[in-house]
Amino acid sequence: MSDAPILGGLHRAENLETADDFTKKHTPFIACEREGAVCTVTVEVGHYVSHPNMADHFIEYIEVHADDVPVARFDFSAVAVSPKITCVLNLDPDTKLTAYESCNLHGMWAADLMV
Repeated sequence: MSDAPILGGLHRAENLETADDFTKKHTPFIACEREGAVCTVTVEVGHYVSHPNMADHFIEYIEVHADDVPVARFDFSAVAVSPKITCVLNLDPDTKLTAYESCNLHGMWAADLMV
């Protein structure tokens, strides 16, 4: 198990280029491919640095918000499911996507992407 502290609240990486591995393994990675209004959105936790997926330390869920409105949520089981999702959304240009993830030990983490 990690020796990192158990955290609460919402956390964001200030700068991923200078972030430590603990921050990188928890920060959601967001990618978006747009064709008109249709956006294929992929969110992955562990993209920058692998995140554990064990019975006692895992990602509980990923939520996707478009301009602060929840549009998708994926819940995960420990061990059996990897924390990577893809969803198709109809989005206006200049929509802010926010991905939230919840680690059962290290709290909520978020990242944004303008699409």
